[in-house]
Amino acid sequence: MFLSYLWKLRFFTRRFWVRAALISSFSFIVAACAPLSGFLPFGLNDRIDTEALSQLLSILTNSMLAVTTFSLSIMVTAHLAADANATPRAHRLLQEDGRTQTVIATFIGAFVYALALTVMLNADLIAEGEVGLVYLATVAVLGVIVVAMLRWVAHLVGLGSVEETIRRVEESARRCIDARIDSPFFGGRELTFVPDDVTAIRSPAFGYVLSIDTAELQRIVAQRDRKFYLACKPGDWVRPGTTFGWISGDGLEADERSALVAALAIGDRRDYDRDTSFSLVVLTEIAERALSPGINDPGTAIDVVGRLTRLLWAIPVEREMAEPTAPDVFVLPIDLSEIMFRTLDPIARDGRNFVEVQMCLQEAYRTLASHDRPAAGKMAAELSKRLEAYCRNEVMLPEDADRIADSGIGRSEDSH
Repeated sequence: MFLSYLWKLRFFTRRFWVRAALISSFSFIVAACAPLSGFLPFGLNDRIDTEALSQLLSILTNSMLAVTTFSLSIMVTAHLAADANATPRAHRLLQEDGRTQTVIATFIGAFVYALALTVMLNADLIAEGEVGLVYLATVAVLGVIVVAMLRWVAHLVGLGSVEETIRRVEESARRCIDARIDSPFFGGRELTFVPDDVTAIRSPAFGYVLSIDTAELQRIVAQRDRKFYLACKPGDWVRPGTTFGWISGDGLEADERSALVAALAIGDRRDYDRDTSFSLVVLTEIAERALSPGINDPGTAIDVVGRLTRLLWAIPVEREMAEPTAPDVFVLPIDLSEIMFRTLDPIARDGRNFVEVQMCLQEAYRTLASHDRPAAGKMAAELSKRLEAYCRNEVMLPEDADRIADSGIGRSEDSH
C-alpha cells in the first residue's frame, strides 16, 4: 500500500501547479516571520524602509510577468515541435520534464510572491518596522531567479529538437530497464505455470496497466497463506472482465478481491515509469516519422536503430532475487522477442526503400542474435528474413536487395 501511495504522490508532484504553489506560498511564510525583523544583526532592519521594499517588489512583479509569458511561449513552441517532428508520446515525456517545470514554476512563484507581498504591504499587514526580513527574503528570491534563468538558457539549447527528444526517451527507457535489473520480476518470482486450483481476478475497467504493487499483493496473500499469479504486465491493455491474475485457492471474500484489484493501477494512457517497452516503442515511432515521405530523414532512423540495439541488449535474462520482496507473487518475465518485433520490424517495414537503414537493421539483428536469450537469436533471424522480403517486394535495385540479403543472419556468418 505504501508503494501505491508513493507512486500516486510522484504523479501528483509532476503537476505544474504544485511546484508553482509551493514557491508562491513562500510569501505567506515570509510575511508571518516579518515580526522577527527586529532581531536582524548590524541594524539592518533600521536601514531598510517600506519604500525600498516596495520598489524591489515592483521590479520583481513587472519583470517576472514578462519573463513568465516569454518562457511559457517557448515551452509551448518546443512541445509542439516535438509533437510534430517526433511523436505525440514524446510530447508527454517533455511535459513531465522536471527542469522545465521547476524553472517556469520559479518564475510564476516569484511573480505571485511579489504580488502577494505588495498587497500585504499596501494593506498595512506588514508594519513599517518589520520590513527588514521581508527585504532580505526578496533579495534571496532574486538570487534564485538568476540561477533559474541561467539554467533555463542552458536548457533551451536543445529543448524540442528531435535529437534532444530521442535522448530523453532513451534515458527514460534506460531508467525503466535498470529498475527491472535491480528488481527482477518486480521483487516476485518467475511465473512458469499456473496451477488448477486458482480463482481468477478480473479487471474492473478499460485502460492500460500503469503499475502493479507487488508489495501490496504480497501483503494480502501472505495473510491467507496463498499465492498470486500475475497474468499481465505494465503496458498491457485490459477491459472489464480481463483476467489480470489468479490467486490460489477459492472462497475469496469481497473485500479481499477489492484489495487485490486496487493493487493494479489502470489509466487511459501508457506511462513511462514501469512500462519496459513503452519508451522503446516511442523511439520506433520517432524513426517511423523520420522515414515518412514528408520528412525523409534516414539518418534519424539509423540513430534510433543504434539506440534501440543498445537498449535491447541491456534487457537482462531475469533471475530471481536471493531474497524476493514478494516471494508469493509470481510474475511473467520480460518477453524480449516480442519487444524486438514491435520495435525493429516497423522500422524495417517503413524503411524498406532506404538501403542504409536496412543495412543498419541487419547489423542490429546480427548483434542481437548473440544475446544471452536463445529466443532473441531466433527472433533476430526471423526479422532478418522479413526485412529481406520487405526489400524485394518494393521498388529497390536487385543488387541492393542482394546486398541486404547477404548481410542477413546466416548468410553473413557463412561468408566469414
